[in-house]
Amino acid sequence: FEDGLFLDQHADLLTMGQLADLVRRRRHGDIAYYNTNIHLNPTNVCVYRCTFCAFRSDLKSPKSYVFSDDMIRERVLEAKARGATEIHVVGGLHHQKKFDWYVNVVRVIHETWPQIHIKAWTGVEINWFAHLTKQPYRWILQELIDAGLGSLPGGGAEIFDEQVRAQICEHKADSESWIEIHRTAHELGLRPNATMLYGHVEQAQHRIDHLLRLRQLQDETGGFQTCIPLAFHPENTGMSHLPKPTGHMDLRMMALSRLMLDNF
Repeated sequence: FEDGLFLDQHADLLTMGQLADLVRRRRHGDIAYYNTNIHLNPTNVCVYRCTFCAFRSDLKSPKSYVFSDDMIRERVLEAKARGATEIHVVGGLHHQKKFDWYVNVVRVIHETWPQIHIKAWTGVEINWFAHLTKQPYRWILQELIDAGLGSLPGGGAEIFDEQVRAQICEHKADSESWIEIHRTAHELGLRPNATMLYGHVEQAQHRIDHLLRLRQLQDETGGFQTCIPLAFHPENTGMSHLPKPTGHMDLRMMALSRLMLDNF
């Protein structure tokens, strides 16, 4: 506490936190919203090699896996037994699986338990499906909706700045594709989440730019349900030399998101 900078940072955080709390109370009072969900990751085999990822696997790696229909049903029944209201489906982009396989994942979940909300496939996966089928995003999303899709999880946004993306997720769907996919999802009546991955190689201006782009699309469509700032975890990634985001940074990012995305 003898460090003046330390004191200034915490005073700044307190002020930002108070402002963010004011925005929250004006919007929602003392009501907090949550759901009870369970994750289903049908495969970890992925065609991409994102530097920040600790999940992906090569096809012939000993740790690679692919869920069968029976394994999917078992996971859904586990969700039901635990009182989940939503199942969150994301995974690798398995280069040997056709689009029908991904649609079938949604269909099996829906047929096993029609009442559960299915939040499945990020914008990056939707972009991959369009690549596989040579069909527009609207067609892809409608096929998934017909199979039982309820919303999109909002992942894959990472940081929109293309220079940052070139360092952490080269070749993956670019920011404009992500935004167009979510604009289309909003037009079809889906209510996706949005995300922002922070605490890696990005700088403050990249985070601000990211939030401004989300805010602009929300002003246009009103379709996002919530924004989830995601702290980067460097362990077992190609960026393991980086420090983890601090608790101080986590609080700042949550407050900043509430202030900048008051239209969410």
